[in-house]
This record gives sequence, structure tokens and C-alpha cells, in this order.
Amino acid sequence: MPVIDGGQPSSPGEPTVRVEPSLAVELEWVMDSAMHRDWQAEHPDLDDIYRRHPGLTADLKGLWGPDRATSCGGFLELTVLAELAGQLFTTDAGRLFDALPEAMAHAPSEAARLPLHSETEEDRAAVWSRLAALRRSKARRARYLEVARHSWEVAAGAWSERGRASVERAVAAQRRQLQAGVHWTELGGVSHCFSTRLPEVVAEVGPGAEVALVPSYFAHKGLWVDVKKLVMVSVRSEPLPSDSRARTTGLARQLKTISDPTRLAILDRLRRSPASVTELAGSLALAQPTVSNHVKLLRDAGLLVDVRQGRSRRLTVRSETLDQLLGELQDLLALPHGPGGAAPAS
Repeated sequence: MPVIDGGQPSSPGEPTVRVEPSLAVELEWVMDSAMHRDWQAEHPDLDDIYRRHPGLTADLKGLWGPDRATSCGGFLELTVLAELAGQLFTTDAGRLFDALPEAMAHAPSEAARLPLHSETEEDRAAVWSRLAALRRSKARRARYLEVARHSWEVAAGAWSERGRASVERAVAAQRRQLQAGVHWTELGGVSHCFSTRLPEVVAEVGPGAEVALVPSYFAHKGLWVDVKKLVMVSVRSEPLPSDSRARTTGLARQLKTISDPTRLAILDRLRRSPASVTELAGSLALAQPTVSNHVKLLRDAGLLVDVRQGRSRRLTVRSETLDQLLGELQDLLALPHGPGGAAPAS
């Protein structure tokens, strides 16, 4: 069994495990969400942030060009910089932002000092390139810090009112589970979000590896990254009971989107094979502008995505978003089992 918070592992090969909040990770999730309208749609506070501050998306997209893009469209380098600055586990915004300039000015950008076992070859190269660009340019560092500060300023209210308490409760619960003997890979958020690849990454980091579990209020599903000997794993914190209505707002919005018979028919058609708007209009016997309007709503909800087939582009169902919607609906409406809450016999 691993020991929490800086202790020594109780068996060879096991990492030391700690559970901590992290403002840097919260901020990374806020910034990452600019690239994912579906993430915003299913998180009421992120949806509100980006609706009230439409210019923030453009600012974040402008930080890095396509030559330094990562596969998830996010800002992984922020978590790396926070760890290099020794501020990954602070919840004090002032301390984090004060430490970032020096971390950016001296950031490593090569495999020998920052192997990033967690990432694909392409994403490793993108992160190294970003860190190198920040190290070389004082103006780029200033712009990055300016946009990061603004991103947190617009999210700080939701964090203070709902996020902090949610994360503190999740941190306490996960620490209790670890103390009770639950293996870190079996914790709810970790086991649901990650495959066997995560333990493989910990093994690749080697002897002395430390795992930091970071429940996050603004998280979508989960992410992990290794920096030196640390493997940081972020999973979504459970909402507070008082937030149950807020938790279901995004789900209700997506259900409303698919409640229309035409939009359901579009999903059914695209579930079988990709199609263009013109092809959809023909198969559904509808005017193309009508189909385009329905497609826009489904795309905004994160349920459709464009795919390239040869020299043309077609629409297909975004299966991970639909699976998540169905899973959340099942979790919400499933009858409890056991004493006092047994499911009815079939």
C-alpha cells in the first residue's frame, strides 16, 4: 500500500502517493477549455466564463500557433512550469504568478531534463518547443503571463464560491481512502478515466517516483503528466450536494439539444456512417439550411465533429461526448442498490 504525503512506499516498486489541490491545474483546465466548446457546455461555470468573456478564447488561441499545437489543444506547459517553480500545489494565485516568470526564463526544453513519458512524441516536441520559446523571449513570457492571469481572474469567482470547497472535500475523501488501504489506481476518478497506460508511465519514471493525485473542480475528465520524478494525475472533483442543480445544468442542455426529432434523426444517420450536410438533407428530405441549423446546434453541444474522407469533409458523431452524456444520465438516474435502495426485480 502506498503511503500518503511524502512517506515511503511500503513495498518495492510502489510510488509514494499524495493528494493535493492545485491552482495551477485548475488554471490549466480553464485555459484548455477555451479549445473545447463541449467541455464548456457540460460545466456550468466554464460555460458562463466563456459566454461572459468571449475575447478570452481568441487570446488563448493566439498564444501558440499550429506549429506548436498539442493533440488535446491544451496548455500542458503550465503544469510543467508550476512544478519547476515549486508552486504546483499552491492554491495562492499570487505565489503562483510571482513564480512563473523565473520558471519560464529558465525552463528546460530537451528530453534529458524533461522526458515527459506521459506524452506522445508529437506532444513532447510541442511542449519542449513552447518552453524554448518562452525561455528565449521576454515579450512572449509577458504575454503568456498576462493571458494566464486574465484566465484566472475570470474564473476566480466560481472557484471561491464553489470550486475550492468541492476540491477540499474530494482531497479529504481520497486521503481517507488511501489511508484505508485503497490502491491509488482504484480510486474512482483514476480508475474511470485512465487505462493501464498510467501505471506504465509511473514505471517508466523509475525508482523514487511520486504520484500526486489532484482533484480539480474545472476538470473535464482527467489528465496526467510527469515532470522529473513526479507524475501528476488530475481528475474531476465530485460536486457538493448544494451544487446538484449546477451539476445537471450542462447535462440538461445537451438533452435539450437532442430532444428534437430531426436532431435525433441526424445522430442516428451519422451513427451509421459519416455524411455531408447535403447528403443529410437528401436522406432526411429537408432543406439544406434547415439541416445546417440543426447541425450547428449539435456541433456546439460537442456531439458532432468533422472528419476528412479523401478530399472532402463529412460529419460524424463524436462518440466520446455521446458516451459521456449517456454515462452521466445513467449515473444520475440509476436506482441505488443494497439495503433501503434495492433496484426493482426484472
